[in-house]
Amino acid sequence: MIRSLPILLVLALGASAPADISLVKGEENTVSFYGFLRLEAAYQDHGMNHLVASRYPMPDEPEYDDDSVNLTAMNSRFGFKWTGPALPGGTRIGGGFEFDLFDPSSRNQMKARTRLAFLELKGDQYSLIAGQHWDLFGAGLTRSLITNGFYWETGNTGFRRAQLRYTRFLGDAQDLAVSVGDPATAAGIFNGMPVFQARYGFKWGDGKRSGAGVYAAWGEEKVEGQAVPIEGMGFDLSWAVSPSLTLLAELSTGKNLKIFLSRAGTRPLADGGIRGQKTVAGFLQVIYTVNRVELYAGYATERFDDPIPTRTLGDSDAVYGGTVHNLGRGVSYGLELTRFTGDYEGMNQAKAHQATFAFTYSF
Repeated sequence: MIRSLPILLVLALGASAPADISLVKGEENTVSFYGFLRLEAAYQDHGMNHLVASRYPMPDEPEYDDDSVNLTAMNSRFGFKWTGPALPGGTRIGGGFEFDLFDPSSRNQMKARTRLAFLELKGDQYSLIAGQHWDLFGAGLTRSLITNGFYWETGNTGFRRAQLRYTRFLGDAQDLAVSVGDPATAAGIFNGMPVFQARYGFKWGDGKRSGAGVYAAWGEEKVEGQAVPIEGMGFDLSWAVSPSLTLLAELSTGKNLKIFLSRAGTRPLADGGIRGQKTVAGFLQVIYTVNRVELYAGYATERFDDPIPTRTLGDSDAVYGGTVHNLGRGVSYGLELTRFTGDYEGMNQAKAHQATFAFTYSF
């Protein structure tokens, strides 16, 4: 139910993942290598926040009214999975390390960037993870070829952080997880308060292919000497309606959720106080698979329930659709079309269209 390495790989590729490459296979230790090599090309008809990690359009002003095209391989991704010896009582030791080549300051001068790095102790009824892993808050993953933009700050929430997470397996179809994690921002770090998260998830259907969960998070920042809570809740859904049709959805709401890649931060009050901006964010997506072709369409949005400063981006939306053709042996290609809109306070609505092409070899 919780985001994991195999699930992440399948969703990121938009195609069936082949078997990992076995590097070590011993009586007590096994190590496997996985990942994908990828060429990505994008065309934008209006300025976006980023050429590679596109999330929302820039204002409707002449300086941003230019077409752009770029090609990059920096979204290639690699990882290692390790299963080690068993402790007394049967608990297995394991872990994972995953990195990509994303560098926000460049498109082709790539740098290794750590995504996941964790140790896991796993028994029949529990799991203990220590290290960098996915958040419990915003545990859904939209299917997209925009690998690093990923509709964050436009509906999709949840990211990765260093944490200590305990999961209790309640039979084979339910789990309850809690975590204590890094507060991410200077205002949180120097407030001396970690971020607390929790999620309850359950599965159903043939092969437990469908799943859903409810989650919550709480933390605190100190802004100009004032304590400002980080608080939110939501749910995620992955429903296998039929062997060929899947519905994905996520909805979250709360205040000051920027550490989960919302755009909701803090705002000053007339009386001199400071509080977190209120937001509602989510996405809805339908995926249809036939033979080796996957078709999908979705809608993502973030809406603010607070006044927005002039010339600042408030509500944003994305309508998107795409197709991925799996040629077999780990080779696939796909095309995704997206219409981004953004409401800048006191300005015309900004619009941008993006076409994303990806050619991928996964292993």
